[in-house]
Amino acid sequence: MYLYDYYIQYKTIFDVNRVKIKLKSDKRTKVLDAASEFNNHVVNGSLLLHDCIDNLINGKLVEKDLDEVMQCEHKADRAKEKYIDLLYKDKRALPFLVEDRYRLIKYLDIISDNSEELAMGLKVFPFELFDDIKKDAKVMNDLYQQTIDTLVDMVNLMETDFKTAYQKSFDIEHLKRSARETKFKILKIIYGKPEEKSLRVYLTSKIFIKLFDMIIRAEEISDFLRSLIVKYPSK
Repeated sequence: MYLYDYYIQYKTIFDVNRVKIKLKSDKRTKVLDAASEFNNHVVNGSLLLHDCIDNLINGKLVEKDLDEVMQCEHKADRAKEKYIDLLYKDKRALPFLVEDRYRLIKYLDIISDNSEELAMGLKVFPFELFDDIKKDAKVMNDLYQQTIDTLVDMVNLMETDFKTAYQKSFDIEHLKRSARETKFKILKIIYGKPEEKSLRVYLTSKIFIKLFDMIIRAEEISDFLRSLIVKYPSK
């Protein structure tokens, strides 16, 4: 009888703990799914913007494609709110602090906002690109996309593999250096056109300055992620 009582007591405790573990796992899955949805919208917005800039380089920019960039930013906003809501409901299911995750969300949201802002600028850009910057413009645009892709890969790896995530931060640093060189090559050509209208020179330069600013922002986010790796070294 006593043995049976001990068995029932042990089984009850075991079942309760198993339910708690399952609930914690389910909550973590929901949060990670919401994070993935938000991250995907950030990447999709950058991909759409990358395609728009490619079309601008090739003289085939279509306004509705720019509208898709802006729509993607709105989807990212909705996914962000859903993610934040789950984050604060299920904070104990997470491997690092809610406050740090919230800061990361806000940083990524700035990338998404910047994509929308550049798309809006391209909608009212009244010129074609100078032919002699198109090759470097393509390089700059590809570096931008590679940087955002690498950043989101790093964000996703933060959930499972700090070591690989840490290495991604150096990839972003290398991309930033290449982008900086390309930006100044473009600006040197643009600013060396005294015969051109100052407005065309100014607005064209702003496109590539803005692209580089987004790459700088991505590097700043990767530096923040590196600080989390130092803060949570056991992951």
